[in-house]
Amino acid sequence: MIEIDKLVEQYNILDVGEHAEKLNETCPVAGVNLEFSPEKIAMLAKKDPGALVESPLIWECLACGLCRQVTEQRVDMSLFIRNVREQASNSGFHGTETHGGMLITTQRLSAFTSANPRRTGWINEALKVESGKGKYLYWVGGAPFFDAVMPELKPAALDSARAAILLLNKLGVRPVVLENERFSGHDLLWTGDTKGFRSLADQNMLAIKNSGAKVLIVSSPEDYYTLAKSYAEYSGGLDCEICHITEFVANHLSELKFSEYRQRVTYHDPCRLGRGMGVYDAPREILRAIPGVELVEMKNTRDYSSCCGTSCWTNCNRYSKLIQINRLREAASVGAEALVTTCWECAIHFNCATRPEAWRQVFMDVSDLTVLAASLLQG
Repeated sequence: MIEIDKLVEQYNILDVGEHAEKLNETCPVAGVNLEFSPEKIAMLAKKDPGALVESPLIWECLACGLCRQVTEQRVDMSLFIRNVREQASNSGFHGTETHGGMLITTQRLSAFTSANPRRTGWINEALKVESGKGKYLYWVGGAPFFDAVMPELKPAALDSARAAILLLNKLGVRPVVLENERFSGHDLLWTGDTKGFRSLADQNMLAIKNSGAKVLIVSSPEDYYTLAKSYAEYSGGLDCEICHITEFVANHLSELKFSEYRQRVTYHDPCRLGRGMGVYDAPREILRAIPGVELVEMKNTRDYSSCCGTSCWTNCNRYSKLIQINRLREAASVGAEALVTTCWECAIHFNCATRPEAWRQVFMDVSDLTVLAASLLQG
């Protein structure tokens, strides 16, 4: 395990001081929580590394990657926090797991037992998929689990997965859907459970290899980042092309025709898809290809897009709600009738913030881009 002082040097954490004012202005958490700032994390890392491991500050951080943008890619607070959380977890310190810990606990069970959400029971007759082996593989991710655990939040994750397969079918692709796929491990890795993450990665990499897939298509930005980057970092990586569903669809827009949809929308860039994987244009290209759609941009967009307020199902609190409401207000301020995103988790969090019991302050429709596009397919 790397010592804190070496992590500080590796990720240039002390350079936070040079950019403290801008970081504090940009950081979503610092904007709503006066007890938090990237500068406080850097100071504690320098003065008392042991106290940092025990500090709640490391769990309040969203690891959203905005620090990299503000410091011109020099300070990587995200990876620093991820590594510190591993040390904290190994020492018995953890963040507050949301939804009674069910989301994280189920992923741990998936890592070390035979327990696993059903991966194919949601596939209906309208969807054309392959079993066993094939060139294209569609990664389901946590969709079956989210829909079962949080029905009151209307996650629509399975609707999005079905929509992705409908779009692929329209493009002549019948993807393989794995019966033995497990959680990608994103949430375990970012809450410090590297042992559980490695177990999931090893099982998934073997299953993907045995499928013979040459192209792996993913809907969840967190899974996309994990499969493409974290698996490479920890387990050597996958021997296939990995792409997000919006990238695949955007590359084949000339083969698709959409019905008219007259609405003024804004697009929310998920942290892992945007800053994490550099995918900004594909979702916007799809929106612009839909007749009648007027795409308007928020102030904080693309590289500087704000986070949805909660990361890896940990420390969802009043500050998370403030971040979400601020983002929805930002969407409303540009006259958007709907906020469109490509991340199930973002949609879940924004929908949660619009509920009356979450002291609803903004009326905003939250839409999944894949569902929208599939619903407008012609022919």
